[in-house]
Amino acid sequence: MYKLTLEWMEGHRSRSQTFTPAQATKHQGTIRIGRDREQCDLVLSEGDRSLSRLHVEIFLNSANQFWVRNLTREQPPAKRNPVIVDGKTILDAEAPLKVGSQIQLGTIVLKIRTIEQQQRQINQPAAGLVYGIKCPTGHVLSHQYLGLFCPHCGKGIQAGESEVLRS
Repeated sequence: MYKLTLEWMEGHRSRSQTFTPAQATKHQGTIRIGRDREQCDLVLSEGDRSLSRLHVEIFLNSANQFWVRNLTREQPPAKRNPVIVDGKTILDAEAPLKVGSQIQLGTIVLKIRTIEQQQRQINQPAAGLVYGIKCPTGHVLSHQYLGLFCPHCGKGIQAGESEVLRS
């Protein structure tokens, strides 16, 4: 389980939004940010052309740490829109995030206000059996990923079939 809170200014108004795995997102396992309501989970300043329609996504990597990925990197070079994370320009790469990180998208600066993560306790059943859970695409993981994201494909793990990992 996690809770990620972003803060930013739009005009003279302070805004914030908190994301948890219980919320449905446009692209499962990520938080997409830009100015297009159809594609983004967080829509910023729809009239600001310095911000791409689909600019970035925040995701958990395989070590359960938040990272940001520039989604304009797949555009032709002339249409790529940089992302500045903690003062470093990100065009084709990804960047780690931490509490206090700043993500500049066009004229808007998002700040990571909080990151809270809780690992779920794994209950070990009798007879030495150890169970795991299948993500929606079939990867078998330990139950500690329940409520998080699959480290292999990024899909949210809200529920799934149980599998015996070892006996």
